Amino acid sequence: MLNLELLFKEFIYYLEYEKERSLNSIKSFKSDLKQFGEFLSTREELEKLEDITRFTIRSFINWIQKQNVGKRSSNRKLSTLRAFFKYLVDIEKIDKNPALLVDFPNYEIETPDRLSLKEIEEIRESIFNFTINGQRDRLIFELLYSSGITSQELLSLGEGVFNLGIRELKVINGKHSRTVFFSERARESFERYVSVKKEKYKEKYNKDILFVNSSGTRLSDRSLRRIIEKYARKAGIKREISPYIFRHTFAVYMLEKGMDIHYLKELMGHSSVEVTKIYEVLIKKHININF
Repeated sequence: MLNLELLFKEFIYYLEYEKERSLNSIKSFKSDLKQFGEFLSTREELEKLEDITRFTIRSFINWIQKQNVGKRSSNRKLSTLRAFFKYLVDIEKIDKNPALLVDFPNYEIETPDRLSLKEIEEIRESIFNFTINGQRDRLIFELLYSSGITSQELLSLGEGVFNLGIRELKVINGKHSRTVFFSERARESFERYVSVKKEKYKEKYNKDILFVNSSGTRLSDRSLRRIIEKYARKAGIKREISPYIFRHTFAVYMLEKGMDIHYLKELMGHSSVEVTKIYEVLIKKHININF
């Protein structure tokens, strides 16, 4: 029976240390390859690498879809296998990549939720700047909306990655980093919040942690979601929203303003422009975003 565990490990090492892929990407590759290995363990007729054909991979895709794996996830797993077998071709373990002969499953593009200009203003007006938490929450809102960073990237920020003069922010994700930009409102909110934070926490003040809770330690993801939900309710927004809605709103707004899709991909930190194109589809459909 064919066992690819060692080759999987070598491939992951190659991605992590030579290609310097992000931690999230590495985690996805490991998960996909583990599942492929589980499938191979059920195929006793496979004894060597050359026994894996396009039919084997198509059977794998069918196998995972029977386990209620969606078509989007199936596409990602096929992409993983294409990359893995390309690696095997490059190191001369096999002559050709069997995964290239397998088509990606079609799927309906999901419409990401986003905020209208009216909703943005209503949330902004619901945040009172009279307390340190209000100053913090206003900065959270302005950064998420104007930079397009993820909630995890936001929570991991320290003060030293900001260049207030040119309104740039260096985002570090694993071994990768990228530069994003933020609004003048975000800059003003940053200066106000950091000033009152220094005054309140004094000896507990830590410039390496931007967003803190009442104890002066790093704000959690759960707390961030509660903050977003609180202001959404105050603004009269009935549907459920999460911090990610600001990222979607940012992406669609940038495309509406004419930003090139490849530049937006870099700002968003997407691994492929295909991921970014979900927002381009919305623009082509002339969806009214009310910005």
